[in-house]
Amino acid sequence: MSLQDLGLTADEDAVYQALITLPSPGYAQLAEAVGLPERRTGAALRTLADRGLVLRVADGERYAAAPPAVALGVELAAHRERLQRAELAVARLAETYRTATADRAQRDLVEIVEGTDAIRMRYLQLQLSARGTIDIFSAGTPQAVTPADSAEVTAISRDVRVRAVIDQGFLGEPGAADQVAQSLADGVQVRTVTEVPYKLILCDGAVAMLPLHGRDAGVDPAVVLRGGLAHVARELFEQVWGRARPYQEQPHAEIDTVDAHILRLLLAGLTDSAVAGQVQLSVRTVQRRLQALMALTDATTRLQLGWHARDRGWV
Repeated sequence: MSLQDLGLTADEDAVYQALITLPSPGYAQLAEAVGLPERRTGAALRTLADRGLVLRVADGERYAAAPPAVALGVELAAHRERLQRAELAVARLAETYRTATADRAQRDLVEIVEGTDAIRMRYLQLQLSARGTIDIFSAGTPQAVTPADSAEVTAISRDVRVRAVIDQGFLGEPGAADQVAQSLADGVQVRTVTEVPYKLILCDGAVAMLPLHGRDAGVDPAVVLRGGLAHVARELFEQVWGRARPYQEQPHAEIDTVDAHILRLLLAGLTDSAVAGQVQLSVRTVQRRLQALMALTDATTRLQLGWHARDRGWV
């Protein structure tokens, strides 16, 4: 009979079984009985004592085995518990493996991300994983992902090209113009349209993340697309980028930066009131500046002013 199935070593097994048959032997007698060197006998005794299988008798020089039904019963119960946990772990792994092999193709193409924190983390991971390009649609109020969560600067420092298309809804948000100016300073290429289809980040043209339920829904949950589905998102981005208007932040000798800023916001479709809020001026001051620009270009309408601004390279 062997107790090694309960986790005892061969030496511990031999020492314990010897103690069962010997009436409280001394150290030397025990070593002789098991036929082991005293060093190995002592090591086995210390381990058995730590596990509660061996006790020292009153004089401290002899040893006795703890009753097997009690001492080994505890060991056996612990062994059964470990075995049950192992069986459960194997069952979970088997189920995971079955699911993975059955659904791997689908999961490789589509991933659902739920929860604001999870979406923010996945967005950051996508930016940091990009090797060549990052393309972004920005629309409306930032929700799960704010400018503070962006890793665009880090990506650009690794020679990743970053392009962003922003819509009127985004430009109308408080502080949006300053955020765009900072992005331009960081090296992001920015263009504007009246409305983007939905919020989007596309990395290397191969992985895209967007709101699961489209533009008018919340950003949570989001869906991450790969493969052919990401290629569809890439084609859509290129189409929108191609028809979008460049949003430049370069100073021009003929007008000051505030006037250039006002013109860019107007060309992006913002109202006088929204422009005033972005540049932190009154509506009347914005209108007076526009009148002065129209006089400078001999424009009789704002449409003509916009044409002259483009032609002269003000925006």
